[in-house]
Amino acid sequence: MSSTPILEQWEQRFQALFDDYKYRVVYGNLRASRSEWNGDGGTVNFALVYELPGGSSSQINIEYHRADGSFRFVDVDTAEERSCCDPHAALQALHESIKRIPERRLRRLREDIDRWFGQGKSSHDMFLEINKLLQTDFKGGSLTHQELKAGIGYILELGKQTTVDK
Repeated sequence: MSSTPILEQWEQRFQALFDDYKYRVVYGNLRASRSEWNGDGGTVNFALVYELPGGSSSQINIEYHRADGSFRFVDVDTAEERSCCDPHAALQALHESIKRIPERRLRRLREDIDRWFGQGKSSHDMFLEINKLLQTDFKGGSLTHQELKAGIGYILELGKQTTVDK
């Protein structure tokens, strides 16, 4: 357990927030791990791991540095590392990153479909590929029904563009 009251309170709030998202497919089977490093005066790292369709893993990290009471994380909008001493702001930044997981998953699905299309796969073959994603045993790598619907819609859209271009 934490030795810092600020970190203890932050962890309780983090857990309450995290409980709303963990293990859900739409959030890539999100799970969290806490680790401590003491070489630099005491750093606590919270790693949130999730999968994108197809099974590749991605991660969100937030660190707490005991030496100066700061939280460090990558800003979801700028992709730059940020540091702040406000536990609420750090939790909000983490929450924003979590809320964007479905968007990242959908973007990845569209990228896969674009790649398949670029390889010359037919609509039928792309439907088969998307069906494989739906049926995968790897929970976070599978698709939700909403992602399936969006993927099928995108395949149909690409098919219409190709027909118009001919």
